[in-house]
Amino acid sequence: MSVLEWIVLSAAASAGLGYFVGKFIKLFKTWFDFIDEWYGTEETPGITARLDDGQQHFNKIDAELATIKAELFNNGGSSLRDAIDRIEKNTSK
Repeated sequence: MSVLEWIVLSAAASAGLGYFVGKFIKLFKTWFDFIDEWYGTEETPGITARLDDGQQHFNKIDAELATIKAELFNNGGSSLRDAIDRIEKNTSK
């Protein structure tokens, strides 16, 4: 094998090896990005923290809707519906 053949062969092998190393590094970069997204970093919370925040927000909305719904139906005198019924009864006479 001549020196020129050896140089060409080693350059081709280096290029092929560099290609696969680059793909391998890119694969691990996406894996580490996923891990950072899941557990969070100092700047951003992780998935579980964001899900907990969302659940607290939905619980607050659910409580507010329950309060509004309670005002729309008769409950014995203290709801908005009861007040409207009293007003209608008093003004229809």
